[in-house]
Amino acid sequence: MWYRTLSVSWILFGLSHHAVGQEADTAFHYQIPLPAYGVGAGPVVCIDAAHSNRHTATGTYAPFANLLRADGYQVRGLDTAWSRTALTQCGIVVTVNALAPENLRDRSLPHPPAFSKTELDAVVGWVNDGGALLLIADHSPWAGAVAGLAMVFGFAMLDAFAGPGDQGAVIALFGAPNVPDGTWRQYATDRSLPYTPIQGAVANVGSLGAHKILRGRGAAERIAWMVTFTGSVFLPSSRVEPLLVFGPRAIAILDRPDASPFPVGGWLQARAARFGEGRVVMIGEAATCTAQVGGPRRIPTGMNVPVAPYNAQFCLNAVHWLTRLLDDVPG
Repeated sequence: MWYRTLSVSWILFGLSHHAVGQEADTAFHYQIPLPAYGVGAGPVVCIDAAHSNRHTATGTYAPFANLLRADGYQVRGLDTAWSRTALTQCGIVVTVNALAPENLRDRSLPHPPAFSKTELDAVVGWVNDGGALLLIADHSPWAGAVAGLAMVFGFAMLDAFAGPGDQGAVIALFGAPNVPDGTWRQYATDRSLPYTPIQGAVANVGSLGAHKILRGRGAAERIAWMVTFTGSVFLPSSRVEPLLVFGPRAIAILDRPDASPFPVGGWLQARAARFGEGRVVMIGEAATCTAQVGGPRRIPTGMNVPVAPYNAQFCLNAVHWLTRLLDDVPG
């Protein structure tokens, strides 16, 4: 099969690129078309820092925290174990790349859960009663660390690495068959950026769902396309609503020495679901909602990449849906 002959160099590059020298891009700024709230007047957003998280509000997810503050949300760190008492202080809980302590130094298998059974019971009950959870987990080992939590909410997540499948490509494009050629050409000729864009591979562009998160509150918040940077993948399911759907040549590989790439075209990298009275959004790639620079050349990854102009608004829209700002949007 074609996918068995593909190189997995894009996976290896993605691993090294994400792991080495990444720091928050403090220069990143997104001009929000219509801030949701006045300064500090919005709901409380708690960003998890209690589960060996790769990204926190004061670390590499500071650009996301600042984006929400600019939108009027109150952003706090959550550095205690999850309990109903702790969670009820939050309007929305965000956890990014949680990890079991055992995998901090050694990320090889097994990848035990990042959350205890007591914490799972607490968050499930809290969401069921009306809470909102934004669960973000990258490729293995982070996918494995949260797979149990994801499954409770109907997200069948693979402890794997997933990407577009084009030879050498690190970024995946969703929903943009008509991206101007000049956009990619300019990006490709900037030799300071070691990414291979999806040039001449329009047939492999993924698609966007039909969710309110993709439409926002109006034309200024509508998402035309999205970009992600080597993450994890979810099985499609009637229990959830798709947001980002991989293109036909997308591949994944399990975190095992003897693993071979296999096709995941039509599988998902972001999705949303209602759960009882509450809501959950899960994104399978962590750079999607932050802005980072890495290495001596300060190479950008995330919302600050030139070909990802809609990523910041997508992340805002996800939070808007979780906090019910999009309930009046038709559809």
